[in-house]
Amino acid sequence: MSSGFQALRTQLPHPLIALKVIARGVFFSAILFTIFHLKPATTALQHVQQRGALILAGTSGPTTFQNTADGARGFQYELAQLFAEELGVNLVLEDTPDTGSVLNAIRRNHADIAITGLATDDPRLKRLRVAEPYMAVSEQLIQRLNRPIPTQFDDLENARIGVLAGSTESVRLKALTRWRSDLTVIEFEDTDPLLLLDQVETGDLDYVALNSSEFDARRALFPNLGVSLNLQDNSELAWALVKTRDQSLFKAAQAFLARKQADGTLDRLVAFYSQGDTFDPYSVRSFQRDITQKLPRYQTLFQANADANGMDWRLLAAIAYQESRWQPNAISPTGVKGMMMLTQGTAAHMGVADRNNPRQSIEGGAGYYRQILERLPASVREPDRTWMALAAYNMGPAHIDRARKNAEASGEDADKWLTVSRELRQMATKAREQGRRIPVGQALVYVQQVRRYYDTLQLATSLSSDTRVAWNQNERDITR
Repeated sequence: MSSGFQALRTQLPHPLIALKVIARGVFFSAILFTIFHLKPATTALQHVQQRGALILAGTSGPTTFQNTADGARGFQYELAQLFAEELGVNLVLEDTPDTGSVLNAIRRNHADIAITGLATDDPRLKRLRVAEPYMAVSEQLIQRLNRPIPTQFDDLENARIGVLAGSTESVRLKALTRWRSDLTVIEFEDTDPLLLLDQVETGDLDYVALNSSEFDARRALFPNLGVSLNLQDNSELAWALVKTRDQSLFKAAQAFLARKQADGTLDRLVAFYSQGDTFDPYSVRSFQRDITQKLPRYQTLFQANADANGMDWRLLAAIAYQESRWQPNAISPTGVKGMMMLTQGTAAHMGVADRNNPRQSIEGGAGYYRQILERLPASVREPDRTWMALAAYNMGPAHIDRARKNAEASGEDADKWLTVSRELRQMATKAREQGRRIPVGQALVYVQQVRRYYDTLQLATSLSSDTRVAWNQNERDITR
């Protein structure tokens, strides 16, 4: 045997030792296989289901969700609630102070879904996974209506333009003003759009850039403001999720949104929470004038009767505005009259002797609304409970009861306003075929109108002197 081969042999382990090493390796490999293959890691979707809660991060407002004494409501709340119900979990809202906090919450895995109000091409969403868009918006420039409206951006001269820092609108303005030394673009860090619009109203800014959804939701508070130019059409809004290899929750959200788009639910929610033509330039001025001149006369009555009946005084005031424009002597061709437009029968039922007496009318209307609300079963939760009660206040509880029974017979969810409103439309169609009339269209418009007035009154009470903070503390000139 050669000396080289003998040297190599002395370096190898004894055959029995080698077999033991191999066997031990196989044993531990089997254990690892069992751990990682028989018990796979929990996916993001499974984690949500095991936790029993879907956490949604967003900043409360008219385009996201509103926290009220009766619970949350709003477009994003209702959409996410449907998703949570489909997953078999509860929805938990994380109300964060600003967009930056929303983004931090999702990036740090403190939330499952973020609603940012940012367009899908916003630079701040680049490191997140963006779901299918749920709404199309335009990027707009807003100005006072008492100044000339430009036909194109190049017509702007010597102007101060406010914009939210880091937003899509900010990026676009930087490009548009790169060679315009006469245009000063000012970024605001995590400022409420309400305050930006207020600066245009007071003349501290000449223009503000916002998407159409944000402006439409606040238009009713600013009768002197309107759209100047569209900076970009067809921007889109969407949910944002953390970007990881695990796409289970993202895929579930995508599938959910696709189904709701296909069955019309998404379109119905968008339509319900839209502003429609409620606040055209004339209506905005009229509503603002009534808030200033009429509301102070009756606000104490609204507050006292709302407290007595466990409701938000602004909802009671919104009902009264839709009914009579806060006119105590209002009367309709059908004979209903007063601030709350009570029928003679309802007034007698509620002990109202003089329907033209604002104190008696408001007291009777608030009590009647509470009775309607209590008539609904406990399974009808907010905000659907409010929408059904408003419809019943307008057209009578019997129609709502029948619509709910029809929904139950069809296997639909009779506790959802979207379902009940669809049943009401079908009832109206059948009634017309039989030569009868059910005032369904009027009731559906009524619910939307009251909601719009209610939302605006909530915004109006939030825009008080103590919320008009020193806005210049967080402004940043980005053109210098």
